[in-house]
Amino acid sequence: MKAFRLIVFFLLSVIIIGAVMTFMLPTHQKINRSITINAPATVIYEQLKKLETFNRFSVWSQQDSSIVHTMNGTDGTVGAISTWKGSPEISGEGKIEITALEPTQKVAHTIHFSKPQKSTAQSVFMLNQKEKNQTTVTWNFELNTPRPGNIFNLFYSLDKQMGNDFETGLATLKTMIEKDNTSTPPVK
Repeated sequence: MKAFRLIVFFLLSVIIIGAVMTFMLPTHQKINRSITINAPATVIYEQLKKLETFNRFSVWSQQDSSIVHTMNGTDGTVGAISTWKGSPEISGEGKIEITALEPTQKVAHTIHFSKPQKSTAQSVFMLNQKEKNQTTVTWNFELNTPRPGNIFNLFYSLDKQMGNDFETGLATLKTMIEKDNTSTPPVK
């Protein structure tokens, strides 16, 4: 009987500690990555505001040959939505919506993941033109991890697991824009 009480006490302690921790831990995880692109902010912004461009440089679209994108609304405007459906192991299903555009400064998206797991994230690209033909692009990504699931933030770092994917995506964006920028004659 004493052993049974100890087991019950132990289980109750674990449950109580777990419940308290869910209120102490953050309910989101973040990734922040930056890259400098040799192009003016106007050129980068015109590409970055299009969901079609996002679909081309995102590492998940590059890795998943089965992915299918569908556009709703006018690409490059607030409210435009791109839905995707691909391999459950790589890209899953969901939609990305343009939520804010500030010319030459900011492009914001809300991302709704529906499969393999439901979740919502905010994705923001900030542009900071340092010189005439050099702009730093910072990609801020914040994934909601609501309670009680936020307890897994103790064991899983989104930044460590997926940070390289964001770096690869930004490098691909840099290559795309710099290649296009050098092939287009400058406007006088």
